[in-house]
This record gives sequence, structure tokens and C-alpha cells, in this order.
Amino acid sequence: MKKYFLALLVLSLVVFASGCTSNTDTKDNQTKTLSQNNVSFTYPGTWVIADSQANDTIAAVADPSSVNAQTGLAQTVVTVQLKNLTGTFDSMYADNYESLFSNSSYKRVSEGNLTINGNTVLENVYTVDADGTNIKQRAIWIQDNKNVYVILCSALTSQFDKEKQNFDMIINSFNIS
Repeated sequence: MKKYFLALLVLSLVVFASGCTSNTDTKDNQTKTLSQNNVSFTYPGTWVIADSQANDTIAAVADPSSVNAQTGLAQTVVTVQLKNLTGTFDSMYADNYESLFSNSSYKRVSEGNLTINGNTVLENVYTVDADGTNIKQRAIWIQDNKNVYVILCSALTSQFDKEKQNFDMIINSFNIS
């Protein structure tokens, strides 16, 4: 259980500590497609591919306009994490969040099931107080045979709802090849 909590915590911190790797001048209504590590998804044309050092991250994008002036780091990011299935999908998910929510910095907002590309997936939305910065995250868990993909959408709590359309675009266009 601690392994999954630490993985999500490290992923969150690393993503928030990662910089953006490119910048483009595209219009707000344009999109780009990221295809790498057997996954693909559409993301906003004004966003960039982000560099994440977390071990399980296989793809990441960020909004360069969300860069914190003091840290130089993007605060609105989406990462895709790949894990090997251990036990059952439901127990892996439950164990992860049991451990995560035992930390008082994390507060569950909602939890449920979604259908994406004809597959039922698990969703968990929560907030975290990371050293005084309030962050809201939406995690989508997808099982593909013995692999588990986690799409983690993160933004400042005050900005999260404004990013819903962008997060939904990424989640709804997500494909595993």
C-alpha cells in the first residue's frame, strides 16, 4: 500500500517540479496529438510536452501559461503513468487510495466509474495541500490486460474547474495501442 501512495506522491511532486520542454504559438482552439510509449491523446494546442522524471510516467503535457513565476514550474499538468497490475484491478485501486487518504493532506472530493472508449474505468478526484499550495487532482484508472494506466490531471484548486474541458479532451481521446 505504501508503494502506491509513495508513487502517487512522488509523481505529483515530480510533475509539479518538472519544467516544460517546448513552447509553441498556436491558437486556443487548435489541438495537438501526443503519441508515445503505446499511448496517444489529443491535448490543447497551446500546451507543451512536459518532462517528468517520475519512474512510472510515460507521457506528460502541461499548460505553459500556468508556470509559477517563482519556481518556473507548470501548475496545470496531465501525466500518464503505467503500472503492472498487482492482484486485482479493484484491490490495487482501493489499496492505493486507502493509503493515500490516510495522509491528512489528501481529501477525497468524489469517486466513481466512467466509460471511455467503451471501457469502464475508475475515477478519483481529490485535493491535496502540498506545502501550502492547494492542488486538485483527477485520476482515471484504466486496466489493459496486466497493465494499469493512470491519467492524472492536476491544477491549482482555484483553476481546476476552468481546465475541465481540456482535461476531458485528453481523457476522452486517450488510446492504448
